[in-house]
Amino acid sequence: MKTDPYNGIHERVESVVRDVLQGADEYHRVHTARLARTADLLFRENLSGKMLEIGTSGFIPMVAKHLLPNLEIHGTRLRDHSVHTAGTSDEEFTLGRYSMTVRCYNVDLEYSMVPVNDETFDSVLCCEVLEHMEIDPMFMLAEVNRVLKTGGTLLLTTPNIVSSRGLTKMLSGLEPYFFMHYHRSREYHRHNYEYSAAGLRKVLKSAGFTPKVWTEDLFEDGLTQVVNALREAGFEIEDVGDNLIALAKKTSPVIDRYPLGLYV
Repeated sequence: MKTDPYNGIHERVESVVRDVLQGADEYHRVHTARLARTADLLFRENLSGKMLEIGTSGFIPMVAKHLLPNLEIHGTRLRDHSVHTAGTSDEEFTLGRYSMTVRCYNVDLEYSMVPVNDETFDSVLCCEVLEHMEIDPMFMLAEVNRVLKTGGTLLLTTPNIVSSRGLTKMLSGLEPYFFMHYHRSREYHRHNYEYSAAGLRKVLKSAGFTPKVWTEDLFEDGLTQVVNALREAGFEIEDVGDNLIALAKKTSPVIDRYPLGLYV
């Protein structure tokens, strides 16, 4: 866990996030730094209009209600693969002492379209979802492109397989993955594909976005020994934070539905 999850976070954002996360469950406590940074980025972008959050937990709508009152957030709930017809419902989320009702689209974003018209949303938020896609991540990104207005903003985060911890694991003879573990309970909630900064840039460009991609350590503090040793040995090592962040603009329709390297 991060030593200081609020390092570099705007003081107003920190105040709201701390308040919303009081009494939060284990998942939100573990992800405090990432959630705070996500809220901070949204605040600094000063987004307004309609946003679609993919895989919402209710946290962002609750925080945005205080930080960005001109932002209307709709969400998605991820459905079972066996049902391919999308539906819409009003879902109530509770986090600590906060609760909020959010209009949600019940979709499987590897199979079914979001039941809205083209270019409905001014922005899309997709945090820690891309790595869970099992068979067709470009279906989701193509659908994000469809529902987002031209010039609209996509904020996406996903773990970085080439983090300082991943590099340290590999040079210690271990797998570099962030969360590829299987569950004893036979749940599906593991990572199926983890990206590098270069890989994420390529995928987003293929999906019709002009992205700015960088990394930050938002899960745990970074490790420096192996990275410094590789740099001293002449390797140009960059983008070694454990979380990839992409701030992208929709600039065209999908360019390449099946980018080479991600698909065969």
